[in-house]
Amino acid sequence: MKIVKTRKPEAVAVDFGAIPSHQNDAMCRTLIGCVGRLFEDPAVQADYKRWQQERQQKMKGANT
Repeated sequence: MKIVKTRKPEAVAVDFGAIPSHQNDAMCRTLIGCVGRLFEDPAVQADYKRWQQERQQKMKGANT
C-alpha cells in the first residue's frame, strides 16, 4: 500500500517547461472537457452567473 502525504499547494513546485507539449495538450483537452461537462449542470451555471454579477459589481465599485 502506498501512502501519499498531503502537501500544501504553496509547497508544491511544478516545472511546466519540463512537460512535453503532447502531454500538455492532452491534459488541457481533458481539463476543457471536464469543465464543459461541469457547466452542463444548471446549478453550476447559476453559481457562475451569480459570481459574474458579484464580480461586475466589485469592478464597478473599484472604478468609481
